Amino acid sequence: MTAQIADAEPGRAEQACADGEKALAAGDGEAAEASFRAALAVAGDGIGEAPAPDGDLSPEAGKRRVAARARTGIGRVRLAAGDVEGAVSEFERARRLRPTAAGPLHWLGCAAAHRGDLAAAERHLTAALACAVPHGRSLVQRAYVRARAGDAAAAVADLREASRGAPLDDEARWLLAALTGRSAREVALRLRRAALTLLLAGSRDGKEGRSGDGKRGGGGAATWRRACALVDASRGLDGDLGGFAPLYAVVLVRGGRRAGAVELLDAAVRRDPADHRVSHSLALALLHSPEDTDGRKWERCVAAWAAVLHDAGFWERLRATAGRRYGVPVEASLVPVVRAGLRELIERRMPEDGSGVRIAPGSLLRREADAAKLLAAVGGFPSADGGGAPLFCGPLRVAELGRTAEFGAFAAAHEARALTAEAAAPPGTADAGPAPSAAHASLTYAFSELGFAQLLLGQGKPADALAALTELRCPGCRARGAGPGGAAVCEPGCARFDELNPGYAGLVDKHRRLARDARGLALEARLSMGRAELLAARPDFTAAAAYWRRALVHSREIERYRETQTAIVDMALGAARAAHHGGRLSLAVSTLETTRSVIGANARGRLEGQLARVLADRGISVANAQEEPLDGPAADLRRSVAFNPHLLRAQVSLGVVLRGLAAARWGSGSLSGARAALREAVDQLTAALALFPDDPDLEEQREAAIADLDHVMWQPDESEQ
Repeated sequence: MTAQIADAEPGRAEQACADGEKALAAGDGEAAEASFRAALAVAGDGIGEAPAPDGDLSPEAGKRRVAARARTGIGRVRLAAGDVEGAVSEFERARRLRPTAAGPLHWLGCAAAHRGDLAAAERHLTAALACAVPHGRSLVQRAYVRARAGDAAAAVADLREASRGAPLDDEARWLLAALTGRSAREVALRLRRAALTLLLAGSRDGKEGRSGDGKRGGGGAATWRRACALVDASRGLDGDLGGFAPLYAVVLVRGGRRAGAVELLDAAVRRDPADHRVSHSLALALLHSPEDTDGRKWERCVAAWAAVLHDAGFWERLRATAGRRYGVPVEASLVPVVRAGLRELIERRMPEDGSGVRIAPGSLLRREADAAKLLAAVGGFPSADGGGAPLFCGPLRVAELGRTAEFGAFAAAHEARALTAEAAAPPGTADAGPAPSAAHASLTYAFSELGFAQLLLGQGKPADALAALTELRCPGCRARGAGPGGAAVCEPGCARFDELNPGYAGLVDKHRRLARDARGLALEARLSMGRAELLAARPDFTAAAAYWRRALVHSREIERYRETQTAIVDMALGAARAAHHGGRLSLAVSTLETTRSVIGANARGRLEGQLARVLADRGISVANAQEEPLDGPAADLRRSVAFNPHLLRAQVSLGVVLRGLAAARWGSGSLSGARAALREAVDQLTAALALFPDDPDLEEQREAAIADLDHVMWQPDESEQ
């Protein structure tokens, strides 16, 4: 039984080594080392053992050979982890156990190359090649070493000799191509192919293992680093990666060179800005980059995500991918919901502060995404002169691509066509939808510094929008002082104006137009702020009047005075009507009176007509309640009649109230006050009958007022005696 166990031990140790080498190929260094140490536990650690001659077939010699194999395996684990000194120590132990074996010598050569000791590396590899059974990779590895040492001829000789024994792998082929003077393009292609071959092999070998970062499949961290180095080297020779930029960017990120991946994707975006796969990859790379204070990174990140959010091709591909994954078709109606969720998720990842940018990244994203949405609504911006796939992006991406002048011409042409179409539209069709020019004006605004104010206005934040309009200059112009005409826009010669305002870049009078449009948005903001004060639970009529007065000043400067007057009057009439219907008559009166104090005489007619009705209703209501003196109702009805003498109800009611007021004054002992009220009633009713001849109610009230006056006139007035 003891003999059977002893015979089984070498087999168990060999199997443990085989398991360790498999795990090592899969990139699972932890499992590999565990297997190699299990082999040493069975075969002994080999420390202090005599070397194992190649011809010795004894069990003890077999254990030493297994120990050497396990030591070599542990050394490879150390080397893959970057511990070169630890690896050398293990390889030396293996060599002492098997001095004539090629394996330990080969790996000592690799370790020396990692350390940069090229002479030692070549010496070890040459010794490995002189062994009875050379290592299969020693010739290729020596070629790498000789190439690094500058001996190209010797490296080429090694590679050609290696190719006679077995076909070269992709890595060896790119080296041979480079050393034999092949074109940079060909060498770069071979480098990239070598990287992909390496990853595919790692994926096949490690599909059940774990990578160096603990993730399943895909080879190990060392595999990714090697593939990354190959791809990075290829970029130095040929930066055109065709349609595979996202794939190689992933290799660079997994290999620890995220900045290189971003550079690669940046270049790919410039070559083909309409490729949503590249934009999406760049957006992800930037969003998940380590936090830093580089505001430029966040601007690029925002620009990339805005280009993706409204790219129809991106969402079609997403739907198709989801359909294949879940086995059911994904309806297009779900896209807006998913888009909104994605936008919200991205906004949550944005830092709250400015992070080195002029505008906080969250606000910047909202501006960019809204601009991209407007651009998508008009069919997108051609990605190349004379056509090309359309771009769906915001102003930051336009500026990044250096196409501000082209976009300015594009926006100006759209605006001109829209104005022409609007002018040619048949009369009466204006109510069918918004004027075409409105959409294009919004597009122009969105692709400028006005976009932030436009966004805030759309969110119901007029005060914030007004604050955003107070400064539209670039930092350079801000430092130099005020812009043209004192407006807060860049100077005419500013080099950054077009970059910040691509929507205006195609206009001859772009600086003046931007300042004028800024006043237009400020006008809208002040109108909205006045409306908000008017509709508040406790309206501040003084503040509302101040906002509207300032809005009217803006409107004169941009020749929109009559339009603004109409807007204010409509606003006030709507609020007053709502208050009137709700029984809040005093609120309705205050609303109309405040507006009347702001509006010019030419626009007061509609206000005064409504004010007359509200005053009449309030006067009648208070008089009927009989809870307050009639002086107030009389004053309301007098003003109602003054504003609208043709309001019969007010005329009749004023006569009734004046007679009642006279009776109250007589009862309180003021006979002169009663006479004055009755004389006013007779005069008022007489004038009313001129407007409403033969009206029975007016005639009845007038006769009663005359009779009351005759009766009062005959009464002795104690104050006259």
